[in-house]
Parts: sequence; structure tokens; C-alpha cells
Amino acid sequence: MNVLVLGANGAVGQNVIVELLKANHEVTAMARNAGSIPFQHPRLTVVEGTPTNRGYLEFALAGQDAVLSTLGARTNKKTTLRTDVARNLVSGMRKQHVRRLVWLDAAGVGSSKKFVQRSSFLFGRIIMPLFLNHMYNDAASADSLIEDSGCEWIIVRPMSFTNNAKSEKLTVLTDMSLTVRLGLRISRADVVAFMVEQLTKDDYVGKMPIIHA
Repeated sequence: MNVLVLGANGAVGQNVIVELLKANHEVTAMARNAGSIPFQHPRLTVVEGTPTNRGYLEFALAGQDAVLSTLGARTNKKTTLRTDVARNLVSGMRKQHVRRLVWLDAAGVGSSKKFVQRSSFLFGRIIMPLFLNHMYNDAASADSLIEDSGCEWIIVRPMSFTNNAKSEKLTVLTDMSLTVRLGLRISRADVVAFMVEQLTKDDYVGKMPIIHA
């Protein structure tokens, strides 16, 4: 499968590239600076550009089968980064006939907000409104664009990341009417493995699973 990775120079994005290559996919990584991708591989192509530029993104989408995005703002300042990228991505995927999108989101965004507030007082009632509100507003707007895109989308909503090894104890939740005890952290390795699996599985197409350990 030909896969375009957005957010390729971030911690999650770099791990995604490694996992995709292990799974024998052909990988195109978009980065503002090609030198920020610290490895080379015969099945890895690095293209310079930013997905907030529609032209760059449409060029990178040509010939792809799927997109895996790990993009996210790095501070809680007001931003439209994810909304802008989602808008360009939806348009570009239609134009280039790319069907599958696996999009990294966060637990507590949009339709999962009340669920997380019920399930984790600390994260839902303190951390989210005080430290994540601007990022989450932008993420919710992006999610709405993706929901209406008509593509085969999976929006993955993990809890906070750790650098721990893959746990093999991943819990996946899709019913937001429940109240459960949420683990507050999940390893990047677990998130990466789950996202890469969604490129070739249909279990969660059109859904926004929360994943935690």
C-alpha cells in the first residue's frame, strides 16, 4: 500500500514511518524540512512541504492509497492548524481519489468530551479545560470536516502518551454513552501499532475509537 504520512517529523510520526516500513508499505513522508526525517530506506520518499498549502498536499497525495496523519499543535494557543489541514486534505483526497484516512486525534475532543468528563475527573474536568481547550476546539472542527468527507476515515483518540514499550493490553472504546475507568496514559508504540493496523482493517471505519491501556 502507498501511504502518505503527515506530521512525519514528530515523535509519533517517526515511529509511524518505522512501523509502516516494517509492514512493507511504500511510505511518503511530508515534512517542512526533509532533514528532519532522521533515516533513509528504499521504500521511504520524503517530500518537502506543508499540508496547510493545498498545492503541496495535492502533489504529495498523487498515487497514494491512504493517508495517516499524526499532525497536532504543540501548544495550547488558539490555532486553526488541524482545521486547515483537514480542509485541504479532504479536498485533495477527493481530487486524487485517495480513499482511506487514519487521523490522530485525542480523547476528549468533540463527541467524546462528555464521556471523558464522566470517566476521568482529573483529565476531563481539570486538564482539558485548563490546558487543552484551544487545541481541542481546533481538533473538533477538523473532525467535523473529516466526518463529512465521504472517505473511509478512522479518527483515533488516545489518552496521553508515554515512551513505554508496546503493552499488548490496548482497550478500544466506541460507545460514548458508557462511563468507564480510563487509564490516563498509553504508549506511543501502542498508538502507532493501532493506527497502522487501521490502514488495512475495516473494523473502525467511520468511527472515533478512544484507545487506552
